Amino acid sequence: MTFDYHPNEQKQANFIADICVKIGNEMGGERVDRRAAPTRYSIVPYQSTHNTGGSALGTDPKTSVVNRYLQSWDVPNVFVTGACVFPQNAGKNPTGPVGALAHWMADAIINQYLKSPGPLVQA
Repeated sequence: MTFDYHPNEQKQANFIADICVKIGNEMGGERVDRRAAPTRYSIVPYQSTHNTGGSALGTDPKTSVVNRYLQSWDVPNVFVTGACVFPQNAGKNPTGPVGALAHWMADAIINQYLKSPGPLVQA
């Protein structure tokens, strides 16, 4: 699997990298390195990646797969958890946010859905 980064994604990466360099220099770092923005990424040399996306969470069923409670817009008794619900990839270790979202979803299922099965968010 490969990822081809588009110009706007490269601009975002450069923006953040410049801020990180500034922070490193202000902290008195003896060596502050800056890498170029990625253009292409392959998982072949590093196969323990954190791929995300595919079932994006959002506020509009026309542009997302699940609502804020990770409930399918199309089938209300289907809930989806995992990094697949992220509409973008933060780039690093999604385990914490995935755990928080799983807790959020479980709470909604127990305290809302089971009491009144059906859509938790009206489209």
